[in-house]
Parts: sequence; C-alpha cells; structure tokens
Amino acid sequence: MEELVSIVVPVYNVGQYLRACLDSVVAQTYRNLEIILVDDGATDGSGEICEEYARKDGRIRVIHKENGGLSDARNRGIRSAGGSWLVFVDGDDTVSRDYVEYLHGLVADRGADIGICRLIHCFREGRAEFEPESEQRVLDAEEAVCEMLYQKSFLVAACGKIFRRELFRETLFPRGMLFEDSAVMYKILDGAEKIVYGDAGLYGYMHRENSITTRKFSKKDCDILPICDRIAEYFAGRGGNLRKAAASYQVVGALRVYLNAPRNGMYDSEIRKCIRIIKEKGWKVMRDSRARTKTRLALLLFFTARPLMPMVHRKVRRWK
Repeated sequence: MEELVSIVVPVYNVGQYLRACLDSVVAQTYRNLEIILVDDGATDGSGEICEEYARKDGRIRVIHKENGGLSDARNRGIRSAGGSWLVFVDGDDTVSRDYVEYLHGLVADRGADIGICRLIHCFREGRAEFEPESEQRVLDAEEAVCEMLYQKSFLVAACGKIFRRELFRETLFPRGMLFEDSAVMYKILDGAEKIVYGDAGLYGYMHRENSITTRKFSKKDCDILPICDRIAEYFAGRGGNLRKAAASYQVVGALRVYLNAPRNGMYDSEIRKCIRIIKEKGWKVMRDSRARTKTRLALLLFFTARPLMPMVHRKVRRWK
C-alpha cells in the first residue's frame, strides 16, 4: 500500500487563487494523501472555500485558527500531520498532477529522506508551464546544503520538496519572521542522510502583486540578516565547503538588503551592517568559483564601481 503523504496548505486571504491551488492538489495521481488546510484567520472567505472542498473530498481536513502568519500555520499543520512524509503547498500556488507521485518516487526509489524538484517561477496569471525531468542527482547532506546556499539547482523554499516527517520533530518554522524557509531549511537538510534532486519543474511558484516576493521593502526584509548570521555560526566549526557556502549566502543576504533598503534614515544601522559583512567576506566570495556569477559581479561593482550598482540592479531579473 502507498505510504500516507501529508500535504500542508497554509491559507490566508488567497480566495482569488485558492480554488486553482486546491484543484491541483486534489487531482494528484498519488492518491494516499492527507490534505491539511490551515485557515490562518482568513477574512476574505478563504476558510469557507476550504470547507467547501472538505465536503467534497474525504482526504481534506480543515483547521481554523487565529492569524499567526505563514510559519505558525505550517507548524500547526506539521503537528496535525499523520503521514510518513510532509509536503508543503502555499495557498496561492499550483502544482502538476504528478507532483507528489514524482517527489515520493524520488525518495522511495533511492531510500532518501528528502526529495526535491524544481520550482517554476510564474509572473503572469494562468497555468504554470510544468517541465519534465532531464536529470537526477543523489546528494549527501553537505552537498545538498552547499547546493542550496549557493542557490544553484534549488533554493531554500520549503515548497517543491518532500520530507521524511521525523526531520521536523525538533525543528519548526520561526513564528513572526520573514524568510522563514531560510531560517530552517539548512538544519533540515543537514539532518538528512540522503537527498535526491530531480530537475522536473512541477511546482508553480506564483509572484503576485503585494505578495511577499513583490511587495515594498519593510523592516521585515531585514530579518534575513540575523538568519544569515545564524547560518554562518551554525557551520562555523564545520568543513571548509560548508563555511564557504554559508559565507556566500550571508553576503547575498547583505547585498539584498543593501540594494533594496530605502535611503530614508530608517535603515541606516542595517545598511552599515551590510557594508561590514560585504567588506569582511565579499572578497573571498568573489573569488569563490561556486558562488553565482551574478553575486560575484555584484561584488565586483561594490568594490570598484559602487555608484553603478542601483542602475545595474534594476535591470537584472531577480528570478533568472
């Protein structure tokens, strides 16, 4: 019999997109699913849509709670999950029909703890254009963490992955922080023995107006700085590859805040911290062949032609 997979879907004021998301989830070719919809205090009717789908599909369970943010909703779903495996789908995204079957196949065939597919970044309304697999790779924890921190084949997002449930026994998402995935994924991958990556693009990650990835800069965007500090500290006593990867990720976080924080006096301390991090670690990252070309070019501009950085930054498509 197929193993039970728990899909956790946090839902907050995504009524305009929720039906497309849930339609893609209930249509999965992998049938032994527990679908946990966590209504995080939605005020736009999303909770009622969740109940509508639960009446039509016995695999769906709805949890209604006070608003606590994405992390809190995910954690509630994790605590309620009864499956051997965990999958996360955000309420305004969509997935291919074989999304869970593919991910579960990766871990089942290889005896792995985590399976990862590729995210398709979508900027326009409509269906995501999913893409087939062309390669698979088996990674140990160090290789996977480095791949993630260097932002190579896959990113830090919890979505687009399947996890053995036990990996979340002691690690949960931090409530009230932005970049919650960055705050935990390095620990989750580090706790796995084997990770399988397949490059099929099966998760449609939607960038919408006023979403976390498109809204205006705020103080919460600076949460990435202490998160990167913790990542660097976590790997400080480990092998050189992990330390280099952590340094690269920390410098990327500093560059992000440095380039996007408004120069209105509200972010002066954060900008000074970014400059300090870039000056301390940027030269080594710029010479690190595994760091992304985009990162190394940004550092070259920082050290040699800093006034040009804002103009170049505006012309770079972030998700490419």
